[in-house]
Amino acid sequence: MLTKKRLFFLVTLVGCFLFGAYFWKIHHTGAFFWRSEEGEMTAEDLDFTVNVGEYLVTREEVEWEYKMYMAQLAIPETGSWAEAQPLDGQKAVDPKATKEPKVNLELYNKILADLIERKLLYQYVTHDDKFTLKEPARYTACLQEWVDTTKRLPNLVKNEKDREHLKSMLCEKAILTQYVDDRLNSAIQVSDEEAKGYYSSHKSEFYEPVRVVVRQIVVGDEDDAKKVRARVNTQNFASLAKEVSITPEAKNGGLLGPFAKGDLPSVFDIAFEMQPNSIQGVLKSTYGFHILMLEKKLPRVELSFEAAKPKIAKELTKKRQEEEYKKWVESALNTIPIKSSRTF
Repeated sequence: MLTKKRLFFLVTLVGCFLFGAYFWKIHHTGAFFWRSEEGEMTAEDLDFTVNVGEYLVTREEVEWEYKMYMAQLAIPETGSWAEAQPLDGQKAVDPKATKEPKVNLELYNKILADLIERKLLYQYVTHDDKFTLKEPARYTACLQEWVDTTKRLPNLVKNEKDREHLKSMLCEKAILTQYVDDRLNSAIQVSDEEAKGYYSSHKSEFYEPVRVVVRQIVVGDEDDAKKVRARVNTQNFASLAKEVSITPEAKNGGLLGPFAKGDLPSVFDIAFEMQPNSIQGVLKSTYGFHILMLEKKLPRVELSFEAAKPKIAKELTKKRQEEEYKKWVESALNTIPIKSSRTF
């Protein structure tokens, strides 16, 4: 018999499932509104509000973070938040462009999804008594970043509201990073037994690829490179490299390696087709004009467990971290209500 208690439980369960699917959709695909699948989104689709627990996310706030993100791409500088990279293949903005670019709705929705997740998780963190938010040291880095960003992008922080928004965004991100490190990742350990089991079942993945050791001479002028090429041989290659090459390894007779294919610029790919003590050049690259001599070629070698262990530990740790993060988000979703002005 379906009692009122069971009915309430079923409705709640279905609601959690639907919102979980919705949240996953916007976070991984950038599609915020279900009806966007039926046709291309327009600016009208951006008219919304979202209540994340006690916090109201508005269109104005998302637009501000969108503009801030685009400005960061246009003015890349060193710094933790300033090193913003394009999301999922988004192209960096040309800072010289004078025309106001059209809103990228997919990117806009991903920023919205990140904002919802940040507000959700930050509120969830505030209820964890084992993680205090009152330690001043937790805010040192984000406050410095806030000061630096207000100086770098004054046009986007024109008033007190913008400055407070920026401070909130930077410090919330900093707190969540600290929480993940302190409460989720710190307890993750990979035992030798786990690592050995992974090594046994994925042994073919752990090997040292074919590598080469070369000597090179690099000069800035093509005519000079041709003159060097006419003089060089296997006996005088190292001494000529010390004499005329403009690269740092010249002091070691131009010695480079061992390196695998793809580790260095493509001009070095030819070394994998050469025979020991053979010379190739003149080869042009953005660094100058190269002359290469192959010293030796090292064959592919399977890695022992001890040699592969650091890589295995890194892979298993990353997988465990992703699992713990997913559990954390799911727990937050089950605790803090989220409501949108749009149906989905």
